[in-house]
Amino acid sequence: MATALTNIFGSEICVTAQPQVAHRQFIGFPGANGLTSIHLGTRGRLISITGRLRASGGTYAQARAALLAKLDAIDELRLPDADVEAYTYHNKTYYDCLLDTFELLRDANGRAIHLNSKKECFCDFAAILVSQR
Repeated sequence: MATALTNIFGSEICVTAQPQVAHRQFIGFPGANGLTSIHLGTRGRLISITGRLRASGGTYAQARAALLAKLDAIDELRLPDADVEAYTYHNKTYYDCLLDTFELLRDANGRAIHLNSKKECFCDFAAILVSQR
């Protein structure tokens, strides 16, 4: 069963699947005036996810703790023993995926976690899923 990306990253995300990466080996032969290539197959596709994670609480400390708990849960998906999974976003399913990178984006002052007037902590992020299909 596929996991919805909005269950992991929330509803404020943008998901873009890149075309599959084709790997080729090029070989040149002296005197042949040409180049030969061998198609070695595809190596899956990169699925970029950007967005904003939010957490609320009665105080800044509670909101920050809730946001850090979300970040820890996402970090668990990057562990070396994480299983490949299927993920969905809207009506599209991405099969055999692993979370490759997850990065918090910093503002001009170098801060990644922010607080708004609604006592919500939030952070912007960029993530890459690697699909084997």
